[in-house]
Amino acid sequence: MKRLYFIILLIFAKCTFAQDVTFTASAPEVVELGQQFRLIYTINAQAEKFSAPAINEFSVLAGPSTSQSSNVSIINGKVTQNFELRYTYVVQANKEGEFSIPPAEVVVDNKSYKSNHVTIEVIKRSPGQQTNPSAVSTQANQPNQSEVSNSDLYIKIFVTKQKVHREEHLVATIKLFSRLNVTRLENAKLPSLQGFIAEELEVPPLTSLNRERINDQVYLTGILKKYVLYPQKSGKIEIEPFELDVYYQQPGNRRSRSMFEDFFGTVDVQGKRVRSNKVIIDVEELPENKPFNFSGAVGKLNLGASVDNQNVKTNDAINLKVKISGNGNLKFINPLDIDFPSDFDVYDPKVSDNIKYGEGGAIGNKSFEYLMIPRHAGDFTIPEFSFTYFNTETDRYTTEKAGPFKINVAKSEGDTTVTVSSAFTKEDLKFIGQDIRFIKSNVNLRKVNQFIFGSNAFWLSYIISIISFIIIYVFRRKKMKENANVLLVKNKKANKFAKKRLKTASGFMKQNRQEAFYEELVKALWGYISDKLGIPVANLSKDNARAEMIDKQVEEKYIDQILNIIDRCEYARYAPVTEETKMDTLYNDAIKVISKLQQKLR
Repeated sequence: MKRLYFIILLIFAKCTFAQDVTFTASAPEVVELGQQFRLIYTINAQAEKFSAPAINEFSVLAGPSTSQSSNVSIINGKVTQNFELRYTYVVQANKEGEFSIPPAEVVVDNKSYKSNHVTIEVIKRSPGQQTNPSAVSTQANQPNQSEVSNSDLYIKIFVTKQKVHREEHLVATIKLFSRLNVTRLENAKLPSLQGFIAEELEVPPLTSLNRERINDQVYLTGILKKYVLYPQKSGKIEIEPFELDVYYQQPGNRRSRSMFEDFFGTVDVQGKRVRSNKVIIDVEELPENKPFNFSGAVGKLNLGASVDNQNVKTNDAINLKVKISGNGNLKFINPLDIDFPSDFDVYDPKVSDNIKYGEGGAIGNKSFEYLMIPRHAGDFTIPEFSFTYFNTETDRYTTEKAGPFKINVAKSEGDTTVTVSSAFTKEDLKFIGQDIRFIKSNVNLRKVNQFIFGSNAFWLSYIISIISFIIIYVFRRKKMKENANVLLVKNKKANKFAKKRLKTASGFMKQNRQEAFYEELVKALWGYISDKLGIPVANLSKDNARAEMIDKQVEEKYIDQILNIIDRCEYARYAPVTEETKMDTLYNDAIKVISKLQQKLR
């Protein structure tokens, strides 16, 4: 029945979940003369007719061979179908030059579709290289030598600039070059980048290498790491070499090969420790004629400022937002020096930034939001203020200005409340006019007894003291008896200890430490059962825990729930995580069942 349902679902998905038809052609951009490669046409629909293009400049050795793949996925009730049909040719390059293969054509549902053009550059084969006509490879031709030379496999560090000013950014790229069939990379030793503040850029995972023409040879290349660097001192700063173990395939040793290996072909996997070049960066100190308000900002930046309200009453809040945007060392810019009116209470600015790192360095903005509270009425002015930075485009200091801002403050009518900005809490503010109270001058005084002994207040306090002592003594005696009963104490504190362990488990969940979370959650549940039922942990088992809870008239469903959570935790520690064993699911279930048992086990 399930199989029939799945077949019906596949038919339904195929009929109802149509997608846009895409038809593409792909081939290496650069190949060597005499090299064989694959020309692949891919379409995401079932084609009725395929018309091959004219491939005049290349020899077609085989093809087109067809292959197809499809899959259906169901996520949250949504059915997604993926289908792919491939037509593959094996082609050989016969002459040098740059050639274009025209589009192929297919018919889908009586509608014609054309692929893209493919441009392939054929270069001269390097000396000493041989092309095996019986093998098809999309890799670079491999050198016919026992020892791999540095020109066949190397790593190089590229920088966008080798001469910069201090705090001016540059981009360092670590790139792999190979004429071998690389199988894996291991044991990378990154440069320390001392003297720089470094921000690593995200690069795509190195699942495959690209083909590039370098010195009339075809290389497989891939970017390993990329950094945005900000030099922190002047002089010569060295970027140390990058090191990596590179494993590659080489044809097997012919002397030790059998006739079967000669027929089918064998390869040996070998490794080499590859070390990149080192790079020296010449860092110039910033010019000496620094303006007085220069604080180290470098790049191409802009200053903007605004006030949210210029007509307010005393004790109302005003926000001054200063925003510095552009390209530069935004992350390290400090708040500006602004001369606020003395009648304003000004609080430390709220700092926020939106910075993205890329080939152009740090691009975005950094904001400073100042909260001001005017305490007196009148017309006030926030004077013009400036921001100075070193402009890397003009190689000189540039000053941006903002303001002035005029603020009209009216007197509030006895209202001491403060309008608070959403960016600040009420605890950040204070009131004036309430710390010193008005001293009344007309006070009626009367003479009282000079001594308290023998007065009504004396006897009343005496009686209250005796009664308080008796109450405290009785309560203390009762507490001591309860503490002597260890089981009773554990029973009362079971919920407290369980909450403490659940809090620890919650911390592990936030850190995504699954093993520690499951272990702590199991301890919390077993500890709660042990304390509530008075069973030592060493003697505790599911059977006697179940029997004891049944004896205390706990409902079966709650017993099954807490024991089931323990089982799910144990299962999750040694098996893949499922919907029922997710950390948040188990955590919420544990809190619910402990709350229910707390009402039953009193």
